[in-house]
This record gives sequence, C-alpha cells and structure tokens, in this order.
Amino acid sequence: MTSIDGSVDELSTLLKGSRALDLSPNQVARVLDFYRVLLAGNARQNLTRLTTPMQFFEGHLLDVVELHASGTLQFPAADWGSGCGVPGLLYSAVYGGDWVLVESEKAKAAFLAEAVEELGLSSSTRVYVGRGEDFLKKERAGSLVARAVGPVERFWGWAEKSSTWNNLVLLKAKSWDQEWDEFKRKQKKSTWQIQKTHAYEVGPEKIQRKIVSIVPRGTNSSKQ
Repeated sequence: MTSIDGSVDELSTLLKGSRALDLSPNQVARVLDFYRVLLAGNARQNLTRLTTPMQFFEGHLLDVVELHASGTLQFPAADWGSGCGVPGLLYSAVYGGDWVLVESEKAKAAFLAEAVEELGLSSSTRVYVGRGEDFLKKERAGSLVARAVGPVERFWGWAEKSSTWNNLVLLKAKSWDQEWDEFKRKQKKSTWQIQKTHAYEVGPEKIQRKIVSIVPRGTNSSKQ
C-alpha cells in the first residue's frame, strides 16, 4: 500500500467517525477522490502544506462544508486564486455548482485542469489561467470566492468598479472584524456592505473562522 493509499484510508476512517459532517456515502467518496488527486499533485509541486488526513479535514474540508452551509454562494462562482483547488474544486466535487477556478500560476493551473478531468467535472468546472482582476474584465460571476488571497482592501482595488459580480465571499480568520474596521476607516466612501456573516469553529482548539458575504451598498442585507 502506498503512502497515498494509507492516507486516503485514514481520511476515510476519520470521515466515517465524524459528527461534524452531513455527507452522503457518495459525497464521502468524492472527498476521498479529491484527496487522492491532491496528494498525487502535491508530490509533483508544492500545492498545500495541509496534507495529513486531519490537516486536510480541518484545514480544507471543513471550510468547504461550512461554505455550503453558509448559503452565500451564487452560481456561477469564481474561486479567485484557486491554488490547490480549495474551496472551488473540492466544493464542485462534493456539492456541485458551476465553477471557474481562477489561477495565475501556470503550474497550479495545470494541476487544476488535470484534476477537473480526473474528477469528471469538466461539464461544470473550468480553469481560467490569469489574474482575478483580468477575469473580471472579461467574464461574469455570481460570487467571487477567495480564501487566503489578501485583505478586503485589496479586493476593493480590484473589483470596486466592476459590475460583473453579485457578491464577494471571503473565508476569513478570527481577525476579520479588525480587518473590516480598518477597511471602513481607510475607505470611507466605500460602496460595499456586509450582507451576511457565517461563523464557525474548527478543531479541539475551537479555532474561529468566518465566511463573509460582501455586496454593493443598497443590496438587501441580512447581516448576521
């Protein structure tokens, strides 16, 4: 048994014993398929440091599960800076939806394209090779989704003048409140507002994370 096979088996056992998930057997199988593809790709290039079953579970999968639970997504969705395929590709594998995986690094984009084919998702998921701000100039998306790409102020510079998206969905750590306060202080003329916040905790340390939906001011708000 290869180390990849062993890790996949260990993750399978972890998923079956978890009470934090509400996944069907088919969805669990899709998670394992993605994990196997990710580990194989990570052996060729540095895609993620979260490679053990528990690291993958807490650092990748739970973000996707909570993203689904947040109810913030509008499709088609664009995963801005998709990297190893989280959240967009993993979400597509487990829950479906039309996705564009936006990645400027050609080696990572090549991995994503291969993974889309290997996971049988080419009918709903594609890769855009380029920068997110260039994507906005050419295409439309319901949701722009980003994790660990940068502060909200950076997205303001990229997307504020664009009308090709409906909401910006950011996966953030517990420091989000300070980040948003700083953004409002610097951008007093901002036309953005928080529509919804979905908070959750990860692991025995109860690490706090948030999923935030940001929309142009004037959009119906259901901030939580």
